This record gives sequence, structure tokens and C-alpha cells, in this order.
Amino acid sequence: MSNTQETIEVLLVEDNPGDATLIDRYLRDLSGGAMARPVVTHVESLTAAVDRLDEDSFDVVLLDLGLPESNGIDTLERFQDHVETDAGHPAVAIVVLTGLNDDETAVEAIQRGAQDYLVKDNIDGNVIERAVRYALERHEQEQQLRRQNERLDQFASVVSHDLRNPLSIAMGNIEVVRETEDPDAVDTSADKAADALARMDELIDDLLTIAREGKSVDDPVPVDVAAAARRTWKSVDTADMTLTVDLELTVLADDGRLQQLFENLYRNAREHAGPDATVTVGATGSGDGFFVADDGPGIPAADREQAFEPGYSSREGGTGFGLNIVHEIARAHDWSVAIEGRDPDRADGDTGGARFVFRGVEPV
Repeated sequence: MSNTQETIEVLLVEDNPGDATLIDRYLRDLSGGAMARPVVTHVESLTAAVDRLDEDSFDVVLLDLGLPESNGIDTLERFQDHVETDAGHPAVAIVVLTGLNDDETAVEAIQRGAQDYLVKDNIDGNVIERAVRYALERHEQEQQLRRQNERLDQFASVVSHDLRNPLSIAMGNIEVVRETEDPDAVDTSADKAADALARMDELIDDLLTIAREGKSVDDPVPVDVAAAARRTWKSVDTADMTLTVDLELTVLADDGRLQQLFENLYRNAREHAGPDATVTVGATGSGDGFFVADDGPGIPAADREQAFEPGYSSREGGTGFGLNIVHEIARAHDWSVAIEGRDPDRADGDTGGARFVFRGVEPV
């Protein structure tokens, strides 16, 4: 949940009308307190809860374990089966509700991914507020820890393979230099060693960027997106490329990371669309974000999801971290990013350039 969020979207899954009314009242009475204002959506079954999750996003779910379709821990497991992300982690904070004062069930619920556990007979306004606040904070901490672990896995993979390979090349060619007296062989080996070391330097820079940009944005400030796009353009080697900026949008962001995002996309355009490409920065039609597009060959639809994965590159010699860094910066801001065709009205969507679309961007 963003520090600047004004409301907390709560999904209450409770089949007992009396309990639902009481919990809803407690939640609505929290308005105006230290916590953001809860907005409550009430459903009475697991099926209805899943349907609402498909339609809307929620910050926290209050889940009754005793529903007509399931009971106990089975309810939590079935719910999590529907809300887990592709990476296998719950995408929403969960507080389970039960009429049973059962410590064993409470511990098991926490072990299986719930952030808190409440016995309905013990609920009042203060208990609800503490539970929701704690669930949101714990869920955010768990998500940050997961992202940190993912980055550690990336670092381990790069160190063990991507860095070790050019290091072996450099060392092998240095041995050639030491053992030969042929000037041509010395020059060739020295060039190969220099290229390998340059690649290692590039990989290290990208790893450091991922470590920095993947952290959540805790203190965003108002940033003019158009101004950031133009400012970044001046700091990148854009050759004969052309920039067109057509949007008026101010968002809460980390200015430095937003510039890093533009920098990586400009470099990606030069590498794939060419040194005379045209890059366009504009607003989405729905008004919930912005896009960065180029007029190059585009990215085939089949490759778009994996394009953000670390190590993916369609260019020989690329580190494969440029677009992953863009993805990490977007995620750190709680934005989504997707790749589309340059012209969203085209049926094929595979020609006319790449279009990186950022959504979930709340304007100031």
C-alpha cells in the first residue's frame, strides 16, 4: 500500500448478516483516524469473493473461515489458490475471521499465509483497526522481502554464470599474451580480454542498478513526467533519434528512478529501432498512466512477457537487464508495465514499434 493512499479497499467475505453488519460498521467508524479510510465491499461466498477479485483490486481481505462452500483452513487454501500471483505469492493481505477460539487454527492460518487471525466474539473497533493496519504492514514487508530474495537469486545467477564466463575469457586470453611472442596474437588476445572485462563492468553496473531501483519508493515527490522525459533525453547518447513528448501529467514518484526508467527505454529504442528512431512519450487514453513508444520493428506478442525477465535480450552481447530494470522501477512505484504494439488499434499488434505502457499511475 502506498504511503500516499487515501483509502484502503477492503473485501469482507462473511455469510452471517449480523456479523457482516457489525464488522462493516467498525470499519466505517475508522474514517478520519490515523489510518486511511476503509472502503468496504461485502460478499457472502467464496465464489463471489473470487469474482470480485477478478474485477477489482483490494488491499486487504477479511475472510470468514466458515462459509457455505468450505470450512476452516480449507477456506483459506481455496481462496489463496485464486489470488496467488504468477510468482506464487499472495497478492493481497488476508485477515481470517472465525467464531472459534482455536489457537492451533490461528497458528496454522498464519503459517499458510494469512497476516492475522481474529475471533469474531472478541472484535471491536480497536481490534479491527490494529488487525488491518498490521496485516497491511506485514504483507508489504513480506512482499519487499520476497523481492529482495528474488534479486539475490538474480545476483547469484549472474555471478555464477554471466560474470564467470567473461572472466574466464579474459583470463584465458591473458595467458595467451604471456605465452606467445606473436604480436598479432598478442593484439587479438588483448582485445578479447578488454571486451570481456568491459562486459563484466556493464553487468556489474546493471546489478547495482537493480539493487537500487528495486527498493520500494517510500518518499515520492511530485514529478512532471514530460519534464523528466525531456531532461533524461539530454543526458543519453541518442545519436540522430527524435523525441516527441505529448502529455501533461504530474505524478508522485522518485525523480531519479523515473529518469532511470526513461534512460533505459531510450537506450532500448536506439539498440532495437536504430540511431534515427523516433521516440514518443504520451498519456494513455484511459488517463491512468503514460507510455514510451518507438517506431522500430517492435516486440512479438509471444516474447513480450519474458522481455522483462532478467537475462532476456534479443541483442547479441546485451546484458539482458535493461527492461528488467524498467520493470523493477515500475513495481517499486506500485505501477504496472506492459508491452504493446505502437498502435493499439492494430489487430496484429506486432508491427509498428514497441509501446511500453505504464498504468496504475495516479496523477497529482
